[in-house]
Amino acid sequence: MTGEGFALLAALAYGLAGVTIVRGKATAQGDNGVFLSVAVTAAVSGALWLGWGQVAAASLATPGAVLPIAIFIAAGLFSMVLGRRTMYRATEQIGPVATSLLRRLTPVFALPLGVIFLAEVPGAKTLLGAVLVIAAVLIYIGRPSEPRGGAAGGWWLGVGSAAFYAMSYALRSGGLDRLPDAALGTLIGAGAGMIWMLSAALARGRVRALLVDRGPWHWLTAFALSAGQIFQFFALKSASVVVVATLGSLEVFFTALLGVALLGRPAAGLWRLILPAGVAVVGTALMVW
Repeated sequence: MTGEGFALLAALAYGLAGVTIVRGKATAQGDNGVFLSVAVTAAVSGALWLGWGQVAAASLATPGAVLPIAIFIAAGLFSMVLGRRTMYRATEQIGPVATSLLRRLTPVFALPLGVIFLAEVPGAKTLLGAVLVIAAVLIYIGRPSEPRGGAAGGWWLGVGSAAFYAMSYALRSGGLDRLPDAALGTLIGAGAGMIWMLSAALARGRVRALLVDRGPWHWLTAFALSAGQIFQFFALKSASVVVVATLGSLEVFFTALLGVALLGRPAAGLWRLILPAGVAVVGTALMVW
């Protein structure tokens, strides 16, 4: 399969995850499978590293590996703990489509972080793309295709999730410069996330909340999120970042279509989504061109 095909599959997988988070919430008794999703990500990334890893295990015991491992741990806490948890809560409150569109803000937040941590100064085209993505979000907020339900906090959680993921991407990029293995970096980050979540749950006496949600929708969400990461991994091996990021923006449309099929959302909302989602696609393409 081509890189473009893998990029489309990644967007479809992430779109599916957004919808299944909502389905899983109906039967959730704990964290709605957040911890399960992190555990599955750790298992899948570990398998990728063992099968196709570029960094040997022996290299991790060298002094030069200490800093990148620490960076991957920090990246994992931002993505697996803060980013994923807020993404789940935002999806539950404002729906998968709105949360998917808010995730388009991740590269926008990554711009200033890239300047601070990586000394990457964006050009005029990149800045224009960021403005278009912000405009797309504002357009959608002004004419949402699904009810807000008074959950204003969900919008802030979605924005926060994008910011947390942007921070994790900036950190992970710095770690990959020193230890170039994306699967290993994801494994370390997911492992750190699991340890943090377990420790916090033990301190509060709420370990059961991490383990109780193991229904079909929770498992499907976990594997969909992991599949999205795998497909992106392979897409970037044979397609440009521009193509992968642009096709990834189609996640918003996939989420809306799957919402109609699995959640019974009205199809009329799809028409109101076309303008903001289209603007977001163009803005994303400009940012990574």
